[in-house]
Amino acid sequence: MKSELEQRLDFSVEAAKRAGEVTLKYFGKLDPEQRRIKSDGSPVTVADRESETLLRELISQRYPDDAILGEEFEDKPGTSGYKWVIDPIDGTISFVQGVPLYGTMLACLHDDDPILGVIHMPAFDETVWAATDLGCWHRQGSNPPVRGAVSSVTEPAEAIFTTTSLSYFDTPPLRDLYEQLDGICRYSRGWSDCYAWVLLATGRVDAVIEPSLSLWDFAAALPIIRELGGIWTDLAGNSTLEVTQILAANPTLHATLLAYCEESLESHRV
Repeated sequence: MKSELEQRLDFSVEAAKRAGEVTLKYFGKLDPEQRRIKSDGSPVTVADRESETLLRELISQRYPDDAILGEEFEDKPGTSGYKWVIDPIDGTISFVQGVPLYGTMLACLHDDDPILGVIHMPAFDETVWAATDLGCWHRQGSNPPVRGAVSSVTEPAEAIFTTTSLSYFDTPPLRDLYEQLDGICRYSRGWSDCYAWVLLATGRVDAVIEPSLSLWDFAAALPIIRELGGIWTDLAGNSTLEVTQILAANPTLHATLLAYCEESLESHRV
Protein backbone atom coordinates (compact mmCIF):
# COMPACT_ATOMS: atom_id res chain seq x y z
CA MET A 1 0.00 0.00 0.00
CA LYS A 2 1.32 3.43 -0.91
CA SER A 3 2.20 5.91 1.80
CA GLU A 4 0.33 9.18 2.28
CA LEU A 5 3.17 11.05 0.58
CA GLU A 6 3.24 8.69 -2.40
CA GLN A 7 -0.50 9.09 -2.82
CA ARG A 8 -0.20 12.86 -2.69
CA LEU A 9 2.60 12.81 -5.22
CA ASP A 10 0.63 10.61 -7.64
CA PHE A 11 -2.34 12.94 -7.26
CA SER A 12 -0.15 16.00 -7.87
CA VAL A 13 1.40 14.68 -11.07
CA GLU A 14 -2.00 13.86 -12.51
CA ALA A 15 -3.55 17.14 -11.35
CA ALA A 16 -0.75 19.21 -12.88
CA LYS A 17 -1.14 17.37 -16.17
CA ARG A 18 -4.89 18.01 -16.19
CA ALA A 19 -4.34 21.69 -15.48
CA GLY A 20 -1.81 21.79 -18.29
CA GLU A 21 -4.39 20.40 -20.68
CA VAL A 22 -6.58 23.39 -19.87
CA THR A 23 -3.80 25.76 -20.91
CA LEU A 24 -3.28 23.96 -24.22
CA LYS A 25 -6.85 24.83 -25.24
CA TYR A 26 -5.76 28.47 -25.32
CA PHE A 27 -2.08 28.22 -26.24
CA GLY A 28 -1.48 30.15 -29.44
CA LYS A 29 -5.19 30.94 -29.70
CA LEU A 30 -5.76 33.73 -27.17
CA ASP A 31 -8.06 36.57 -28.14
CA PRO A 32 -7.18 40.05 -26.83
CA GLU A 33 -10.17 40.05 -24.47
CA GLN A 34 -8.90 36.82 -22.86
CA ARG A 35 -5.88 38.52 -21.33
CA ARG A 36 -5.24 41.58 -19.18
CA ILE A 37 -2.52 43.26 -17.15
CA LYS A 38 -2.69 42.93 -13.36
CA SER A 39 -1.98 45.76 -10.95
CA ASP A 40 1.63 44.59 -10.53
CA GLY A 41 2.19 44.90 -14.29
CA SER A 42 2.25 41.16 -15.00
CA PRO A 43 -0.12 39.55 -17.52
CA VAL A 44 -2.92 37.15 -16.65
CA THR A 45 -5.18 35.19 -18.99
CA VAL A 46 -8.36 33.19 -18.91
CA ALA A 47 -6.14 30.09 -19.05
CA ASP A 48 -4.37 31.05 -15.80
CA ARG A 49 -7.66 31.40 -14.00
CA GLU A 50 -9.29 28.28 -15.47
CA SER A 51 -6.31 26.05 -14.74
CA GLU A 52 -5.94 27.33 -11.17
CA THR A 53 -9.69 26.91 -10.63
CA LEU A 54 -9.40 23.29 -11.75
CA LEU A 55 -6.47 22.64 -9.42
CA ARG A 56 -8.30 24.20 -6.49
CA GLU A 57 -11.35 22.06 -7.21
CA LEU A 58 -9.31 18.86 -7.48
CA ILE A 59 -7.44 19.59 -4.25
CA SER A 60 -10.56 20.58 -2.33
CA GLN A 61 -12.34 17.39 -3.43
CA ARG A 62 -9.45 15.12 -2.48
CA TYR A 63 -8.03 17.02 0.51
CA PRO A 64 -10.79 19.31 1.82
CA ASP A 65 -8.94 20.25 5.02
CA ASP A 66 -5.78 21.42 3.27
CA ALA A 67 -4.89 25.08 2.78
CA ILE A 68 -4.33 26.48 -0.72
CA LEU A 69 -2.12 29.38 -1.82
CA GLY A 70 -2.38 30.35 -5.48
CA GLU A 71 -1.25 33.20 -7.67
CA GLU A 72 -4.63 34.20 -9.07
CA PHE A 73 -7.14 33.82 -6.21
CA GLU A 74 -7.38 34.44 -2.48
CA ASP A 75 -5.81 32.03 -0.01
CA LYS A 76 -7.92 29.16 1.29
CA PRO A 77 -7.22 28.38 4.97
CA GLY A 78 -6.88 24.82 6.18
CA THR A 79 -6.68 22.76 9.35
CA SER A 80 -4.65 19.70 8.32
CA GLY A 81 -1.15 21.20 8.41
CA TYR A 82 -0.85 20.72 4.64
CA LYS A 83 -0.72 23.64 2.22
CA TRP A 84 -0.78 23.52 -1.58
CA VAL A 85 1.04 26.21 -3.56
CA ILE A 86 -0.17 26.73 -7.13
CA ASP A 87 1.26 28.58 -10.09
CA PRO A 88 -1.15 27.63 -12.89
CA ILE A 89 0.99 29.19 -15.63
CA ASP A 90 4.53 30.06 -14.71
CA GLY A 91 5.79 32.02 -17.68
CA THR A 92 2.61 33.81 -18.68
CA ILE A 93 4.53 36.18 -20.97
CA SER A 94 5.83 33.16 -22.89
CA PHE A 95 2.32 31.69 -22.93
CA VAL A 96 0.74 34.89 -24.25
CA GLN A 97 3.39 35.17 -26.98
CA GLY A 98 2.91 31.58 -28.10
CA VAL A 99 6.31 30.48 -26.79
CA PRO A 100 6.26 26.96 -25.25
CA LEU A 101 8.53 27.81 -22.29
CA TYR A 102 5.71 27.93 -19.74
CA GLY A 103 4.50 25.39 -17.23
CA THR A 104 2.19 24.45 -14.38
CA MET A 105 3.79 24.29 -10.94
CA LEU A 106 2.25 22.54 -7.95
CA ALA A 107 3.81 22.09 -4.52
CA CYS A 108 2.61 20.67 -1.22
CA LEU A 109 3.97 21.84 2.13
CA HIS A 110 3.52 20.12 5.47
CA ASP A 111 4.03 22.40 8.45
CA ASP A 112 5.77 24.80 6.04
CA ASP A 113 8.19 22.13 4.81
CA PRO A 114 7.99 21.63 1.00
CA ILE A 115 7.46 17.86 0.80
CA LEU A 116 6.63 17.50 -2.89
CA GLY A 117 6.79 19.45 -6.12
CA VAL A 118 5.66 18.97 -9.70
CA ILE A 119 6.54 21.00 -12.78
CA HIS A 120 4.63 20.11 -15.94
CA MET A 121 5.46 21.67 -19.32
CA PRO A 122 2.24 21.20 -21.33
CA ALA A 123 3.55 22.23 -24.76
CA PHE A 124 6.48 19.79 -24.44
CA ASP A 125 4.55 17.09 -22.55
CA GLU A 126 7.49 17.02 -20.14
CA THR A 127 7.23 16.64 -16.37
CA VAL A 128 9.59 16.67 -13.40
CA TRP A 129 8.44 15.67 -9.94
CA ALA A 130 9.95 14.89 -6.55
CA ALA A 131 9.00 14.21 -2.94
CA THR A 132 10.91 13.77 0.28
CA ASP A 133 12.99 10.54 0.16
CA LEU A 134 11.20 9.44 -3.04
CA GLY A 135 13.73 10.88 -5.46
CA CYS A 136 13.35 13.21 -8.42
CA TRP A 137 11.88 11.91 -11.67
CA HIS A 138 11.63 13.17 -15.23
CA ARG A 139 9.25 11.99 -17.93
CA GLN A 140 9.03 13.05 -21.57
CA GLY A 141 5.78 12.17 -23.32
CA SER A 142 4.77 8.55 -22.83
CA ASN A 143 8.31 7.38 -22.10
CA PRO A 144 8.96 5.68 -18.75
CA PRO A 145 10.13 8.10 -16.05
CA VAL A 146 13.85 8.29 -15.36
CA ARG A 147 15.67 9.65 -12.34
CA GLY A 148 16.67 13.28 -12.45
CA ALA A 149 20.35 14.11 -12.30
CA VAL A 150 21.90 17.42 -11.34
CA SER A 151 24.96 18.50 -13.29
CA SER A 152 28.38 17.49 -11.96
CA VAL A 153 30.09 20.66 -13.24
CA THR A 154 31.90 22.33 -10.36
CA GLU A 155 33.85 25.17 -11.98
CA PRO A 156 32.08 28.37 -13.09
CA ALA A 157 34.27 28.51 -16.21
CA GLU A 158 32.59 25.29 -17.37
CA ALA A 159 29.09 26.16 -16.16
CA ILE A 160 25.92 27.28 -17.90
CA PHE A 161 23.57 29.31 -15.75
CA THR A 162 20.09 30.32 -16.75
CA THR A 163 17.78 33.07 -15.59
CA THR A 164 14.40 34.23 -16.79
CA SER A 165 15.36 37.73 -17.90
CA LEU A 166 18.12 40.29 -17.50
CA SER A 167 15.34 42.83 -16.83
CA TYR A 168 14.78 41.27 -13.38
CA PHE A 169 18.31 42.31 -12.40
CA ASP A 170 16.74 45.72 -11.95
CA THR A 171 19.10 47.56 -9.61
CA PRO A 172 22.72 48.65 -10.18
CA PRO A 173 24.04 46.02 -7.69
CA LEU A 174 22.06 43.24 -9.35
CA ARG A 175 23.01 44.38 -12.85
CA ASP A 176 26.68 44.43 -11.85
CA LEU A 177 26.27 40.97 -10.35
CA TYR A 178 24.82 39.64 -13.58
CA GLU A 179 27.73 41.06 -15.58
CA GLN A 180 30.20 39.41 -13.21
CA LEU A 181 28.45 36.04 -13.33
CA ASP A 182 28.19 36.25 -17.09
CA GLY A 183 31.93 36.91 -17.17
CA ILE A 184 33.02 34.02 -14.98
CA CYS A 185 30.61 31.38 -16.31
CA ARG A 186 30.93 29.61 -19.63
CA TYR A 187 27.48 30.70 -20.84
CA SER A 188 24.42 32.50 -19.54
CA ARG A 189 21.04 31.85 -21.12
CA GLY A 190 17.47 33.11 -20.69
CA TRP A 191 15.75 29.73 -20.84
CA SER A 192 12.66 30.94 -19.19
CA ASP A 193 10.77 30.70 -15.93
CA CYS A 194 9.96 27.22 -14.63
CA TYR A 195 11.65 25.45 -17.53
CA ALA A 196 14.92 26.42 -15.86
CA TRP A 197 14.12 23.98 -13.04
CA VAL A 198 13.39 21.21 -15.54
CA LEU A 199 16.73 21.88 -17.22
CA LEU A 200 18.49 21.85 -13.84
CA ALA A 201 16.82 18.56 -12.90
CA THR A 202 18.00 16.93 -16.12
CA GLY A 203 21.56 18.25 -16.09
CA ARG A 204 21.09 20.44 -19.14
CA VAL A 205 22.07 23.56 -17.19
CA ASP A 206 24.39 23.76 -14.21
CA ALA A 207 22.83 26.57 -12.17
CA VAL A 208 19.67 28.63 -11.93
CA ILE A 209 19.88 32.23 -10.71
CA GLU A 210 16.67 34.21 -10.24
CA PRO A 211 16.72 37.67 -8.55
CA SER A 212 12.96 38.26 -8.20
CA LEU A 213 10.47 35.56 -7.23
CA SER A 214 7.29 34.87 -5.28
CA LEU A 215 6.72 31.65 -3.34
CA TRP A 216 4.58 30.11 -6.08
CA ASP A 217 7.45 30.67 -8.53
CA PHE A 218 9.80 28.33 -6.67
CA ALA A 219 7.95 26.23 -4.05
CA ALA A 220 7.63 23.27 -6.43
CA ALA A 221 11.33 23.47 -7.27
CA LEU A 222 12.54 23.08 -3.68
CA PRO A 223 11.81 19.35 -3.21
CA ILE A 224 13.18 18.76 -6.72
CA ILE A 225 16.48 20.48 -5.92
CA ARG A 226 16.74 18.69 -2.57
CA GLU A 227 16.08 15.23 -4.03
CA LEU A 228 18.66 15.89 -6.75
CA GLY A 229 21.25 16.50 -4.05
CA GLY A 230 21.46 20.15 -5.01
CA ILE A 231 21.58 23.27 -2.85
CA TRP A 232 19.39 26.36 -2.97
CA THR A 233 19.61 29.68 -1.17
CA ASP A 234 18.95 33.29 -1.98
CA LEU A 235 21.85 35.48 -3.13
CA ALA A 236 22.86 36.11 0.49
CA GLY A 237 22.86 32.47 1.55
CA ASN A 238 19.43 32.33 3.21
CA SER A 239 17.16 29.34 2.66
CA THR A 240 13.71 30.12 4.03
CA LEU A 241 10.35 30.32 2.30
CA GLU A 242 10.47 34.10 2.70
CA VAL A 243 13.30 34.53 0.18
CA THR A 244 12.63 36.39 -3.06
CA GLN A 245 15.75 35.24 -4.89
CA ILE A 246 17.15 31.82 -5.73
CA LEU A 247 20.57 30.41 -6.55
CA ALA A 248 20.49 26.65 -7.14
CA ALA A 249 23.19 24.23 -8.26
CA ASN A 250 25.14 21.20 -7.08
CA PRO A 251 26.79 21.86 -3.69
CA THR A 252 30.28 22.68 -4.98
CA LEU A 253 29.19 24.99 -7.77
CA HIS A 254 26.60 26.61 -5.51
CA ALA A 255 29.22 27.44 -2.89
CA THR A 256 31.50 29.06 -5.46
CA LEU A 257 28.75 31.09 -7.12
CA LEU A 258 27.30 32.14 -3.78
CA ALA A 259 30.69 33.50 -2.74
CA TYR A 260 30.77 35.63 -5.89
CA CYS A 261 27.22 36.85 -5.22
CA GLU A 262 27.92 37.75 -1.61
CA GLU A 263 31.15 39.56 -2.45
CA SER A 264 29.60 41.46 -5.35
CA LEU A 265 26.51 42.58 -3.45
CA GLU A 266 28.51 43.44 -0.33
CA SER A 267 30.80 45.70 -2.37
CA HIS A 268 27.80 47.92 -3.13
CA ARG A 269 27.03 48.31 0.57
CA VAL A 270 30.49 49.46 1.56
